[in-house]
Amino acid sequence: MCEQDASAEVTPALPPVFLRPEEELRLAAERSLLLDDLRGYVAGLDEHSEPGRTLVPRWAEAAGLVRVIKGRHVPLKKNAKLLDDPLRLWERLYSTIGEAGFGIASQDDALPPGFARLFPHLVSSISLTLYQSGPVPVPVELLFEVLASALGLGQAADEPTRYATAVTLDLLDRLGAIEHSTADPAVLAKIAEIAGKPNPSSSLVSLTPIAVWAINRELREAGMDAPVIGEAAEESLGELSPRLVDAAPEIIDAELKAWVRHRSPSEAAAEASGFLRAARLPEERLFALIALGETGEIGLETAVGVRAEGGLIGAVAAMWLSEQGAVGPETVNRDEVVLGMADHFAAMHALGAFVHQLADMDGGFDVVDLLTSSDHPDRLELLKVVGAEHPDRNMAKKARKASYKLRSSGV
Repeated sequence: MCEQDASAEVTPALPPVFLRPEEELRLAAERSLLLDDLRGYVAGLDEHSEPGRTLVPRWAEAAGLVRVIKGRHVPLKKNAKLLDDPLRLWERLYSTIGEAGFGIASQDDALPPGFARLFPHLVSSISLTLYQSGPVPVPVELLFEVLASALGLGQAADEPTRYATAVTLDLLDRLGAIEHSTADPAVLAKIAEIAGKPNPSSSLVSLTPIAVWAINRELREAGMDAPVIGEAAEESLGELSPRLVDAAPEIIDAELKAWVRHRSPSEAAAEASGFLRAARLPEERLFALIALGETGEIGLETAVGVRAEGGLIGAVAAMWLSEQGAVGPETVNRDEVVLGMADHFAAMHALGAFVHQLADMDGGFDVVDLLTSSDHPDRLELLKVVGAEHPDRNMAKKARKASYKLRSSGV
């Protein structure tokens, strides 16, 4: 986001983010080539310096580093200290990128009249979209469509929107706010399917750590709920869990590690096992087990006690102990395997990953038989997903039949 659009509508559920140490952020700011250009521009000003129409002079003015006096650019003394503080200077440049871009876009003949006024909103929408995506890169091809919809320009991005988006990404890139990657063939094929384009862009973009830091500060200063990994470590697992459901796997892992580090291993294991016993949702049981795993040996010992209690949580604990190598696979009975795996699939479904698991399953694995024999409370929902999404048509058909039989029997 940027200061011109701080009041933009924001989805309340923002993912928790990991903030790098300030020294690391300071080094990242210092590496921005744009900072060198701006420092050089301000240092080279004299009484003959006319305001430039290019990016660097525009950005220097937008950031309050210079002002116009009698048709000349003059350094603004009250902000001179910013030039010696790379992190604060970077933050100021980021917050004024929309204003600087507007000045450039308003002179661009490639954009239709009046389009430049949308530029600050475009910067804000791109930043927030990438922020919400977390560590997962966003396809540029899909970003065009998202932004067209967010700006009220219709579902399909026209050429001016695509061009303005490319200009915005270029500015963010020059500042060091985004990093690029390339989609592999499988991802590119999915992008083509979603976008409805035979030859979509293979470019992916994500925020750099310093941009995540800057956006998080702006969101919090605007009074929005923009959580940071570790700051919820004092809360119970029951309070923390709802925040993790929509988070990326890396965020879930980091948040639970921070939660465990805030306690002694024995306290964390006791609280995690208590939450495991009381959990009503499969994803909650998964979070409890991840936390137990971070406590070391005491977590394994605690899980052995939970397994002895039997039922759903006993099966879940048994499968987890087997995965950790704490018990031999041969010691886990079939009922534990079936129920434990079904619960794991249900947790993955809640986290949005079950469809991907189906695509990666071994061809000889009969997920339908496992689910129908499990008596898991979520088995009908899982069979519905298998019936709609399993890549093997025969297995998908089998799932639909199994689901019908179960519903007909009153399940």
